[in-house]
Amino acid sequence: MKLKLKQYSWDGLNNTFITAIIILLLFIILTVAVVSGNLDAWDATFLDWVRHFHHPSLMILARVSYFLGEAEVAVFIVIAGLGFLCWKRYWQEAQVLAISAMGVLILIDQILKPWFGRIRPAPGLIDVHGKSYPSGHVSGNLMLYLYLSYLVSFHFPKWGTFLYLISTILVGLMAWASIYLNIHWFTDLIGGVCIAYLGFLFSITLLKLISKKYRKF
Repeated sequence: MKLKLKQYSWDGLNNTFITAIIILLLFIILTVAVVSGNLDAWDATFLDWVRHFHHPSLMILARVSYFLGEAEVAVFIVIAGLGFLCWKRYWQEAQVLAISAMGVLILIDQILKPWFGRIRPAPGLIDVHGKSYPSGHVSGNLMLYLYLSYLVSFHFPKWGTFLYLISTILVGLMAWASIYLNIHWFTDLIGGVCIAYLGFLFSITLLKLISKKYRKF
């Protein structure tokens, strides 16, 4: 099915564009500081501080939270979401979900992480491979849950605040678990949040361009 772009108000595009530029600038500034090593000492100090709170019950919570952010779980949610959207004949929403999910995966794992090549903290409390910056757990899952929250809240506006809050808490637990399990630096997570919001802005902008009903939402 071909994407058919339709006219979209300049005000909406301008606001989204300005927000995206601000987030992109923040990501660039953070990335420069990370790559240059200026934040390494701060990141290490923060991880040392977190280690003081180790407890068996927190370890269980961290493992479960991190598992919920694994690629296999995210893929399952994307496939389930695509199945539901196609079943309801929400073709345009499904297209944007597929494009966004695949796009953020390629961007993080195939472009940004290899490019920056940041090494993870060591030793990690679970076996995780690959580079560290920016966090794929945070970027992929936050973008996914924000987009799904957007779609649901369009049809059920009263649920909007609750859904965005639950999404934020859930991904926040994944982020905390990444720190607690010593497999990400804190700045990796901030970089992941920036990418997530850029991906979310791209998703809803694309959706508004191809579907008239979302343009005033």
